[in-house]
Amino acid sequence: MTFRKIGLLFLALLLGLTAAAQEGYFNTVPGSTLKWVIRDGSGKLFGSCYETLVSLEGNQSNGRICYLYRFLDAEGKSVIGNKPFVFNVTLSEGGTRAYVDNASKALKAGDYMPVGDLSTVPADINVGDRLEDSRITVKILSVFTATNTYSNRRVTAREKVTVPAGTFDCLLIEDEETFTGAGPFAVKTWIAKGKGIVRQIIYKKDGTVNQVFELALND
Repeated sequence: MTFRKIGLLFLALLLGLTAAAQEGYFNTVPGSTLKWVIRDGSGKLFGSCYETLVSLEGNQSNGRICYLYRFLDAEGKSVIGNKPFVFNVTLSEGGTRAYVDNASKALKAGDYMPVGDLSTVPADINVGDRLEDSRITVKILSVFTATNTYSNRRVTAREKVTVPAGTFDCLLIEDEETFTGAGPFAVKTWIAKGKGIVRQIIYKKDGTVNQVFELALND
């Protein structure tokens, strides 16, 4: 599971949530925590990711979001130590930008975070829609480290998806993701209103499954 770690590209990540008045495909409750269980391509438990929304303000054209992340390996041990990983996102018409203040933790976190850009997903999407290409730039402290692009984005299905956290009415987004020159890698992401990512499958370049994320907690 190394393809997302080349040149800190792993921070293709994430989630760039959209601060909008209409309920969208993201969690908007500060203090709430989401948990994803992660399995490898063979179905074996790889670990888990906890995401806590600290704050969300503004809107899609001018917004700020702060997350705290915790990552556990398959044995339930912390991947990054006792302190959480701080991840700040800014939204603007110029694009989504992510900021990290600890390079060591960022490197360790690479394989434990879902990928994609939900910051540009409208709240009123329907099956058959094509979404505009998007880009997330990443900085560690003040140093630019990566540009991650998301292309050929399509809403391909509406499905009921059952995961450990329950059953959700989801839309399926399929896209191709490139992380600072590595890729493109195919990704399928099932998203639910008010929740965000319910299930995500990340494929290797040969088309086999690299990782599967499933929502296990929505607190």
